[in-house]
Amino acid sequence: MGLESLFAFTMLGGLAAGAYVFETVLRKTRESARPWLVPLVVVVLFAAGLIAAATHVHSFAHAFDSLFSGTVNFGAGMVHEVAVSGLFFVLALIDLIVVAVKKSTPYALRVVTAVVALVCIVLMGVAYIDILGNSVWCNAPATVVSFVGGGLAMGLALFAVLDSEGFGTGISRVLGLVANLVLAVGIALEIMAFSEAGLDTMMQIAALIIAPVASCVLLGVATKATNARAVAIAICVLSIVGVALSRWAFYATSAMM
Repeated sequence: MGLESLFAFTMLGGLAAGAYVFETVLRKTRESARPWLVPLVVVVLFAAGLIAAATHVHSFAHAFDSLFSGTVNFGAGMVHEVAVSGLFFVLALIDLIVVAVKKSTPYALRVVTAVVALVCIVLMGVAYIDILGNSVWCNAPATVVSFVGGGLAMGLALFAVLDSEGFGTGISRVLGLVANLVLAVGIALEIMAFSEAGLDTMMQIAALIIAPVASCVLLGVATKATNARAVAIAICVLSIVGVALSRWAFYATSAMM
């Protein structure tokens, strides 16, 4: 696999990391019925993303061989991304094991893991800004803000689906609006970057409408909805589809430059 593997990793990894961040922010104490649910989903999604990423370097064995043979540039953004991603996965896995055994995890561990998760989301975007030859990727504000906004918007929506309250609380709706505003700014910056490079912006425009705009509309009517879970699922689907369109167009530029 080529860039499809990176697409899968940043989508699944960003989704998982974002969900972990918002569970930590919104739930100091996990729901007693299924305290393991969010960490389990996070670990499964992130593991799938890591497996997809491994196909980009052919195999984990090949990656380790490159690491110890001295051919890795430790100053590269992608190397930092891989290191922090690995750390987040290990911490999330420890959290899952602890909560499965003891029914709860020390909040301090969750906070540290959430901070690493947020850094991971940021580095997913930063990893591309030092790749010369692609003016869209090298546009730091567009790339970093769109990746961060995408991870946060998708992650919060996924957490809302897994959580019993969904977007039923005021703070969750406010955070949803903020996350989607960041995503909207990121996609708008990408539209400008695509336009300056002479590339078609239709997928980014569609992504802008599907993800942040439509999600914000649903967040606005969430308090009036009779089925809170349906609203959360709809927002989650819109977020994932919109970010996927934006992200696919982002990676597709590599074949146009």
